[in-house]
Amino acid sequence: MEGSAEVPQWPPGELDWRPLDHRTLAGWGGPYWLRWQFSAPAGHAGDPGYALRLSLGAASRSWWNDRPVADNGIVGRTAAEEHPGRMDVLRILPPSPATDTHELVVLASNHHQWFGFHTATAAAEVVSIETLGRHRTWSWLIAAFAMGALGAACLYFLAVQRGRSRMPGARLLIALGVVGLALPVVEAWRPLLGYAYPWHGPRLLLLLVLHLAAAALLPAYIACRFAVAVTPGAWIAYLGGLVAMAVFLPGFDTRSAAVLLSSLLASTWLLLRAHGEQEERLPVLTLVLAGALALLFFGGAFLDGPYFLLLAVLMGFLLLRHAAKLRALDLRNAWLQGEHARLSLHLLQRSMQPHWLMNTLTSLQELIEQDPPRASRLVESLADQFERLRESSTRQRVPLDEELALCRSHLDIVGLALDRPIGLEIDAEDTDMLLPPGTLLAQVENALTHAGAAACALRPFHLSVRRDNETWILELRSARGSAARSGQGTGTRYIEGSLAAVSPGGWSFTQVPNGTDWYSRIELSCAS
Repeated sequence: MEGSAEVPQWPPGELDWRPLDHRTLAGWGGPYWLRWQFSAPAGHAGDPGYALRLSLGAASRSWWNDRPVADNGIVGRTAAEEHPGRMDVLRILPPSPATDTHELVVLASNHHQWFGFHTATAAAEVVSIETLGRHRTWSWLIAAFAMGALGAACLYFLAVQRGRSRMPGARLLIALGVVGLALPVVEAWRPLLGYAYPWHGPRLLLLLVLHLAAAALLPAYIACRFAVAVTPGAWIAYLGGLVAMAVFLPGFDTRSAAVLLSSLLASTWLLLRAHGEQEERLPVLTLVLAGALALLFFGGAFLDGPYFLLLAVLMGFLLLRHAAKLRALDLRNAWLQGEHARLSLHLLQRSMQPHWLMNTLTSLQELIEQDPPRASRLVESLADQFERLRESSTRQRVPLDEELALCRSHLDIVGLALDRPIGLEIDAEDTDMLLPPGTLLAQVENALTHAGAAACALRPFHLSVRRDNETWILELRSARGSAARSGQGTGTRYIEGSLAAVSPGGWSFTQVPNGTDWYSRIELSCAS
């Protein structure tokens, strides 16, 4: 190979050829000469003929056994003279003499590179025309099927996801699916559609960015989906390592392979740290480990096709399993809505039970004759109580302040009928929480039923509310009384059912005698 001061019109007779060095070639702008020698069979009568597949990031003019081949662009001494050629070209070769050695000589220039490369692309291959079409079709058929399967999985996931509450990691999974679809499209851009060589650099850069995105999104989704705690410092170090490999390692294939291997190893580590859902984790762990081993053994060859198949299978599994989880949540939510309706009706029924209502109306009748002003207040309190119950029963959760107002309204009614006030003391650092309607009211009613209104008038109710990290803790103390409490009555079942409906697995309710008090404790996840 040798630089040229002018653009020759014919191959020179003698040149001081040297072995092809892709790193040295990356620094040349040209014009320069390249030569390949082949032991290809010569065309003769009855042969289908042969074609040249030339991959060169430059404009080029070629000669096969001293016979010209169609140009690829226009070779020039400067960018103004040069017309960029395509990155990959196919040329039918002229018939060759029956010799053992055939020679391809190429004159090339590349003055339109957008940025420099560590190594240059320069490869030539002579193939039979008969096998050329089959090779181009089969090389990307698997990737095409993988893309179709992944696209179908993405559409199904979006259809299931639409209009539903999001599971953890849904957006990360969608982003990973988009990257998984974009990668084979960008990779197939060169062999299927082709482009002028100045676009080779931007395409490689786009591929590297997509590999970086996939390497960041896959571990992030796995950590979110399987609830693996990772410190912010660890995430920053991991992402910084990916960027460092993408910037400082030589060669785009080396960078992409290093980034993807880091992602697969990080995903493996997260899956091994996760607990539970073994039937979900094992297939993902198997696929991730298979990808890591394939990348270690096959390197760049893995990136050219098998990687897309692995990504499609992995992404398809994750998308379909995520969609199945969403459908399971829909069934759970439907059950919770039915349970909420049942509990709301039960709340109204409990608050209008005949025994309590008859006692209240009897007291009202006596007050109308003996103390009309107090009877008027009782009617107003009773109306306020029913209005609050009606509003609360239509919602699955209510603010703590509204629940306390409902309890005070109930105590006012009982206190007016008894002609003795019943107090409710609040000790709360923060009341900004939501809880199922009637949860505290049911405990107040239990105390009034078992301990008696008179005992409750002597010992006011005391509610303590505090927050411990991600859990609300409510402690209620009331008069113990002399009546036995089994703790499994209608009120207790209502409280436990309401808490389970709004926060499955994120609640607890206990109640025990404590000296002269009856003590109950509710723990409820803040997420509720």
